[in-house]
Amino acid sequence: MMRNSEQCPHGAIAKRRKVPKISLCNLPMDILSMILSLLPINDAVRTSVLSKKLKRVWCSHNNLTFDKGTMRKTYFRPSTGYYGVLRAKEFITKVDAVLHQHSGMGVEHMEIKFGLHSRPKSTYFGELSCGNKRISSEEPYNLPSQLFSPSNGSYLQCLELRTLCVQLPSDFKGFLNLKSLSLVDVRITDEDVHSVLSKCNLLEFFEIAYCRMVTRIRMLHSLDRLKHLVVDICPKLQEIELNCSPTTLKYVGAFIPLISVSTSRLTNISIVFLTYQSSLSYIATGFPSTSPRLETLTLLCYEHEKTIVPEGPFKFTYLQNLRLELVISDYGKIDVLDYAYLLKIAPFMETLELPMWMVGRNRPYCKEDGELRIGLPHKHTHLKSVRISGFFGHKDQVELSIHILRSSIALEKMEITPKLEISNNLALHDCCYEKPHYVDGHRIATEFVCKADYRNVVNVVKVPSSLEPSAAAMEA
Repeated sequence: MMRNSEQCPHGAIAKRRKVPKISLCNLPMDILSMILSLLPINDAVRTSVLSKKLKRVWCSHNNLTFDKGTMRKTYFRPSTGYYGVLRAKEFITKVDAVLHQHSGMGVEHMEIKFGLHSRPKSTYFGELSCGNKRISSEEPYNLPSQLFSPSNGSYLQCLELRTLCVQLPSDFKGFLNLKSLSLVDVRITDEDVHSVLSKCNLLEFFEIAYCRMVTRIRMLHSLDRLKHLVVDICPKLQEIELNCSPTTLKYVGAFIPLISVSTSRLTNISIVFLTYQSSLSYIATGFPSTSPRLETLTLLCYEHEKTIVPEGPFKFTYLQNLRLELVISDYGKIDVLDYAYLLKIAPFMETLELPMWMVGRNRPYCKEDGELRIGLPHKHTHLKSVRISGFFGHKDQVELSIHILRSSIALEKMEITPKLEISNNLALHDCCYEKPHYVDGHRIATEFVCKADYRNVVNVVKVPSSLEPSAAAMEA
């Protein structure tokens, strides 16, 4: 049989047509760029050794994600995969090499994630509230300034920077298409933050967290497209000034002035104050009261003085969901019944959550404490769901629960539990309260609140103490 020919049906011999070999190098540049963009940046860089044509194709890679996966060691075993520990110096060297060779053109996403240091911040609130975001006390990695040059910011849409030092060049013109910006533990000045915000007109999401040099966040330039703003524990921060109206705002830190030109679009606020602040006065006269279309409010406050309930006709006309977390640290000065005021200022509220942590209170309600205060109920026609946690059975807790129960004529369910449900890991010493407070809280709620329930909507959750044997252990 002839290799390059074949027998025709009529006996004639015809030459077989040669099919040209398809080589990766023969593909058009735009196709090559698209193929390489599907590879992690480390693998894309390695293709440069295949041919002269491929040597610089990776330099327009649009996804610059640097982490342990994309910057992994190149030693490979079929049985175990890649092996070898990637150390900080190696990671920095690799990232530097890529950034200095990359053209900067076409970048849509950039992310640098690597634990350059292992020591977390040791301050009290840092340990409690930082979660997985560690703050380094050592010198951060210096991001090359050429990444912010005018030619490099036309395509970038998402930028996440962690544990870095950023210094913008004098000719910084902004990122024309940037939609998401996250700065976590970044050494950056107030001026550079302001410069970034004033020159990224399409920004929709902005997060700044644990940036220890930042003292003011100012958005003097209108950011009409900004939807989500997150500010998390910047310890030197003194003021936030907005020239925009995001739809959601999340803030964790000390009480500071929050100034906004407009709050017309703001529908969701979540605030954790790490300093003492009266929750009722802040809700009724502070920033939330300036948000006419607010629908969901989550607020955590440390209370240590009796609240002076604000007077006046103020009401939230759109507020439907309220979660008010209370850390009450000074027994005798705070009257929990004062929080019945929430029913008056939020007439259209449908869900109410009241997690409490009564620090320092030891004795549950008993007859020697006097009769329960039962005032005239405030008829609330929209409240359907209530959850009260950290219910240790104190007199004013019982009074507030009964007042809400009697006032809410549309109430469908009220759950009461003695378990601590304060967020941000603040109630770390839950075990200290378990046996006495869990038992007392359940007993008092059952005896007094359930007794006032004529609609069968109250559910008192019994939380087993860790000191009690489980059902499985008892069966065994």
